[in-house]
Amino acid sequence: MNNEKKAADMLKWMAWTTTIIGALLMAFSVSDFRSENFTLMVSIGFLIAGMNIFLLSTVFRLMNIRKQQV
Repeated sequence: MNNEKKAADMLKWMAWTTTIIGALLMAFSVSDFRSENFTLMVSIGFLIAGMNIFLLSTVFRLMNIRKQQV
């Protein structure tokens, strides 16, 4: 297993962890839906960050495939 695949796998696990933390925080704080609810805002941030980390994981995998084809 090469380093690029290890990095992509680690990013995937970080993305899942971040997304799950965001979902759990949101489940406990969504009833008080307002902009002053700090926990809700943090949970939305975690969900957005999780999706961005998933995107980076996919980019790493695609770069690795491209590198192997050349």
